[in-house]
Amino acid sequence: MKMEIDILPECYVDTNLVATMLALEVQEAGSPTHCKGCNVVCGNMNSQRLRESFALGIIDEDKRQHSYMKEFNEIGVCGHIKLLKHKDRHHFIIMTKPAMDKFVWDIAHKHGINMNEYELPDTLKEFTRLTKDIKAKDSANMKRLFKKLKDDDEMSMLRNILRYLYNHRYSYDLKMLKSFIPCSSI
Repeated sequence: MKMEIDILPECYVDTNLVATMLALEVQEAGSPTHCKGCNVVCGNMNSQRLRESFALGIIDEDKRQHSYMKEFNEIGVCGHIKLLKHKDRHHFIIMTKPAMDKFVWDIAHKHGINMNEYELPDTLKEFTRLTKDIKAKDSANMKRLFKKLKDDDEMSMLRNILRYLYNHRYSYDLKMLKSFIPCSSI
């Protein structure tokens, strides 16, 4: 059994995507620790247990954000992905906008993917409903879709960030991280 790691996705589909991408990028990668919602991700990151440790949250760009988010600075943004770093801690946030389900949906449709071939809904409304179900966390159909989309520019960017931060939790270089986000970096 793989150990849980301090990568904290907020939704079931996020957990599956992160686990799938890490498995492609990191031999013997641990399993992300699923959290239910942005507030739980941020609360866990700001907890006594993780305060001095590395942590990476994966959250949607919700209208209302946890107060802990005020302690982060933007590293860069490109397409659906925004990368943030805590001012003082080894904490990062990957924020998908507007949400992970729409991110995956948009990339699949950009590449002309027929969702029925993956036994997934062919409307955004039904796909979104499925991504919020606990079954999405381990869905083999979604894993197959994610593997098909792995070479998309935004998926590659996500994979690169995950791999780099997983391997360099305390020895990261912000210039290197910025290089993974080609659209705009601050």
